[in-house]
Amino acid sequence: MLMKSNNSVEHLIADELEAVIKHQDLTQEFMNGVINGVHKNAILVGPPGLGKSYSVQKALDSAGKLVNKDYIIVKGHITPTQLFLILFMYKDAGKVVVLDDCDEIFNTETGLNLLKAAMDPCNCVVSYFSQRYYAVNGQVVKDFVFNGTVIVCTNLALSGGRGGRRTKHMEAITSRAPVWPMHWQTPTKKFAQIYNMVINADYLASDARTTLSCDQKQELLKFLWDNLECVTNLDLRLPQKIAAEMKTNPNWEQVCEVLIKA
Repeated sequence: MLMKSNNSVEHLIADELEAVIKHQDLTQEFMNGVINGVHKNAILVGPPGLGKSYSVQKALDSAGKLVNKDYIIVKGHITPTQLFLILFMYKDAGKVVVLDDCDEIFNTETGLNLLKAAMDPCNCVVSYFSQRYYAVNGQVVKDFVFNGTVIVCTNLALSGGRGGRRTKHMEAITSRAPVWPMHWQTPTKKFAQIYNMVINADYLASDARTTLSCDQKQELLKFLWDNLECVTNLDLRLPQKIAAEMKTNPNWEQVCEVLIKA
């Protein structure tokens, strides 16, 4: 059980906060290196909604990359055919394809084979030979050399399994790219990462609806800490919901006591 105290929340989570700040800084350093070509590809693995996408976007912004020109971020569903065409459009060196929670692609052998081909550091020819051929700007595309970068953000553990074909594919993918873990597993560590993002990264300021004063941010985090054992889904979306209520509703605590349990 988490211990409650009248001391500041920061004092209570001092060790965890120091650890997550250090790991977040290392994550950003690693991602900056990927975008700048230190690694051709990368896989970020960790719980949902705790900073994987943020770290990738920050690295892209720091490198001056332009969305839909230098990089594309695909969220959610993508078919193998769509993946093949996107890889073609971003095949040049310096271009980046980010697959953010596109976990369904791991369930298709064609999708896994395309990822293996694109992420291979030695042989980067991506081929898709079938009865149908696809065209981009009038050019029929059957195969191409992929010199860009693929970044995969996922909540799934990409290792393990029982040795089936899918497991072999996943082992081949993880051998082609460094896997960077986000170590936020316990409620306290997740909270420490949320604290870090709200206070140090000013995460809530990205939306006018959730921008808070320093005192309000501390009040929000104390509320979250005091109710941590009741929270159903602990991620960065939760403080956004709480902040939106704080700014508009004098009875925000009563409303949020319901929201955090949903």
